[in-house]
Amino acid sequence: MSRPTPEGRSTGKLVRASDEVIARIEQQVLPKVSPTRRVTLTGTYAFVLTWPPVFVAFAVTTIVVPSLTDGAGVGRTALWALQFAVLIAISAMLGTLRRSAAEREAADPDDTARKIALRLALHALLTAACAGLVLAPQGLSVGQIASLTAVLVVVLHLLPLVGARLLRRSGRGRQAGRSEPTP
Repeated sequence: MSRPTPEGRSTGKLVRASDEVIARIEQQVLPKVSPTRRVTLTGTYAFVLTWPPVFVAFAVTTIVVPSLTDGAGVGRTALWALQFAVLIAISAMLGTLRRSAAEREAADPDDTARKIALRLALHALLTAACAGLVLAPQGLSVGQIASLTAVLVVVLHLLPLVGARLLRRSGRGRQAGRSEPTP
């Protein structure tokens, strides 16, 4: 036999949970990450996502245009990529320490083109500074360093940006195709 429903609530109506209940659920679903762990993860991810493309860029540049790297071998370019990735990881960790939790929460996921261009320019400057710190002690000329920096900016910043834009546009096209009725 079925039990009668309590008279206080009518069936079919939604009841808003209190802020306390929502906060408890949120804490269980999205646990807070300690600042130390956040900095460690940021550094690790920055290193892992930077070293392989930088190594490939240096290795391909060495094979295609050996004069840009003074004929450096694969081992030397791997060392350069390692040093560059370590500098990028350190800068990412420092950036994570600098930003407060309120700034991270207030970040707008749908950035304007101006904000994207500014962020791209700042990251390109950071890439240039790190490339200069790694490549200048190797005895490379300013022209060689500038050329290798341009390759790194394209590989690390422009190609991912173009790829993300194309994926986003492709996703919008698929969604628009699904919403239109088929004849």
